[in-house]
Amino acid sequence: MTLYQFNALDMDGRAAYLWQHGDYITGVVDSQGRSNFYALRGYFVEVELFDTGDAIAAVVPFSTGDRYERMVRAVNL
Repeated sequence: MTLYQFNALDMDGRAAYLWQHGDYITGVVDSQGRSNFYALRGYFVEVELFDTGDAIAAVVPFSTGDRYERMVRAVNL
């Protein structure tokens, strides 16, 4: 599934596809909030969590930009 096809899904569809096909990269807790990052067939996905609990606020695909920079800063090599 391409980034554009993934982006066309509703949040539940994105989450279901991500859990089945995505690879976990890292988690981040910083001034921007709590997020988990995944690799998914040539692009990345940020799962934004609410400040309390484990409920998902958003499932956002990306390949470049601020989300990418935030993810890269959090990866421990």
